[in-house]
Amino acid sequence: MNTNIKIFKKNQTIIHLNYGIGRYQGIHLIKNKNQEMEFIIIMYAKKTKLYVPITSLYLINIYPESINSKIILHTLGNDIWNTEKKKSFKKIYQIASQLLNVYSKRNFQIGFSFKKNSFHYKKFCQDFPYKETSDQKKVMQEVLLDMSKKKAMDRLICGDVGFGKTEIAMRAAFIALDNMKQVAILVPTTLLAQQHFYNFKKRFSKYTYKIKILTRFTKKKDVNCIIDQLKTKKINILIGTHKILSQKIIWKNLGLLIIDEEHRFGVSHKEIIKKIYINIDILTLTATPIPRTLQFSKLGLRDLSILKNPPKNRVPIKTFILKYDIFLIRKIILKAIKKQEQIYYLYNSVKKITKKAKKLKKIIPEARINIGHGQMSGKNLKKIIHDFILYKFDILICTTIIDTGIDISNVNTIIIENADKFGISQLHQLRGRVGRSYKQAYAWFFIKSKTKITKNAKKRLQALKSSKKIGEGLLLSTKDAEIRGVGEILGKNQSGHIQSFGLNLYKKLLYKAIKNLKNDNIFNLNFFHTVEIDFSISAIFPKNYIKNIDIRLFYYYKISKITTLKKLKKIKNNIINLYGVLPIFAKNLFFLEKIRILSSLLNIKKIYSRVKKSYIIFLKNSNLNTIWLSTEILKKPKKWKITKEKIYFYRNFKKDEDRIFWYYQWLKKLYISQKK
Repeated sequence: MNTNIKIFKKNQTIIHLNYGIGRYQGIHLIKNKNQEMEFIIIMYAKKTKLYVPITSLYLINIYPESINSKIILHTLGNDIWNTEKKKSFKKIYQIASQLLNVYSKRNFQIGFSFKKNSFHYKKFCQDFPYKETSDQKKVMQEVLLDMSKKKAMDRLICGDVGFGKTEIAMRAAFIALDNMKQVAILVPTTLLAQQHFYNFKKRFSKYTYKIKILTRFTKKKDVNCIIDQLKTKKINILIGTHKILSQKIIWKNLGLLIIDEEHRFGVSHKEIIKKIYINIDILTLTATPIPRTLQFSKLGLRDLSILKNPPKNRVPIKTFILKYDIFLIRKIILKAIKKQEQIYYLYNSVKKITKKAKKLKKIIPEARINIGHGQMSGKNLKKIIHDFILYKFDILICTTIIDTGIDISNVNTIIIENADKFGISQLHQLRGRVGRSYKQAYAWFFIKSKTKITKNAKKRLQALKSSKKIGEGLLLSTKDAEIRGVGEILGKNQSGHIQSFGLNLYKKLLYKAIKNLKNDNIFNLNFFHTVEIDFSISAIFPKNYIKNIDIRLFYYYKISKITTLKKLKKIKNNIINLYGVLPIFAKNLFFLEKIRILSSLLNIKKIYSRVKKSYIIFLKNSNLNTIWLSTEILKKPKKWKITKEKIYFYRNFKKDEDRIFWYYQWLKKLYISQKK
């Protein structure tokens, strides 16, 4: 166990679901008679303090500082936070309803059930020149299963550049073609369209399928020809940019839409896709999904497949963040040229790119330099890229046109000026343009000044530098969501509600609302209800059991977030393996957590328990097994009392351990009775 682990730092901003935003002050042990309990101290406005028992830590989340640099702490004792929370809860329910509505439309659409001809498919797979990774095999099985269903597929495949997403897309395309269907491949740039066109033509060269490309560089007469041939199914695969979303394009028998790098398409394009392709199988490929796309997958609204493992012999790209230094840049470039390798030099300003090229030629006369950017004619840009592939020059000074669509194994160095101006996803994509072979590759991120860049830019660059393993695109996307925070899940109009709770808590609330709507389909403000458990017993990890305060807090926090008895048992066994047999107070803690989990499942609002008297308050929408409950009461009617709001139980327990164990067993029986 790492003894430096910290859940919260002193003065860190946190949010308590019942009391709002405050600052963490530390952990404190309170002894009262024979009871010992540890509390988290949160400071609110006017320096008032709230003591939160460690059994209620599930109500606390970190409130990201990036949301707002001027965080206003809530005031204990007034109703502002509760009013704000109720409004936000209603809005979250509306959003959950909207999301379910959008995605249920696709779920209820009858798609095409593709059949796999095993002989044809195996023959196509045998032409793949590389050995498949275990991830590729697994993901392809998931895609094949989706395509075989009548429900229209909507699967997101997440994997870093060079991890084999394109081959999966090609195999899915083959299945569609073998079922006499057409395939559309939507890409964000003309370069990527060209790259896919070349790769698909090569991969399908043994077959008679007709493959065409449609971009802004396609001549008008060829566009009209493509439109006519699509109607008559003379074209089997069409690869193109947003041009293929035109209303003029009518498909004869479209069966599969493949979207590459979805994050590069705007909201308007995605709305068109939803309308046109509502009952078509959709396969989306991405290295770094945008937070919105990622959250839809996490919320269970899209199917997600992940390619975690790289192909053999791939080496992680070494990443450096440095202050701009032209002489260091000269040294980097000369070192690459000496190894007969090429360089991308990214300078994202079309107006000044020629001036930059002249400066580099002057500083590095030994290098052969050329320029490429998106405002060039298609013919010129195509020739420059072609010449670069043939190694006719050493350095391509370019804009972000290279972030998708260029795959040149001899380029092992990328230099990016003003790297702080880019987002994590784009920088990760750009970095992925190098290191496409077994050789060591380098990404050099240059900034004007380490002191003058924004706080969030520092976080983005540090996240990229610290991602040393291959295949961390998904992790970086998650960090991107944390850094960018507001408005990324559902658009800017929802940012106020995300800001109320912070991104982490907002996601949990939205997930709960969606789950509740799926199950009950009714509006209920208690969809994220909290359970108040008051047993007045010692329930802690004693200092002589786990000495380090940060480790104790780590386990308290982790345990409080657990929602199933199975997971609770697993962490309990881990602690026993590390620290030995649980002392009595630690056993009490785990029993309280079991009671909390069961109470949440049973829609219990509060449990109050003392040696002689106890009561339970259920939520109004609780679906109790009244037959079982009546039977229990009739066994010993004098020990029970039922009012409109509470169920009282009278019994004299000799030991706290007996009391807590009895409650756990009773709640467990009640839960089992409801499951029958």
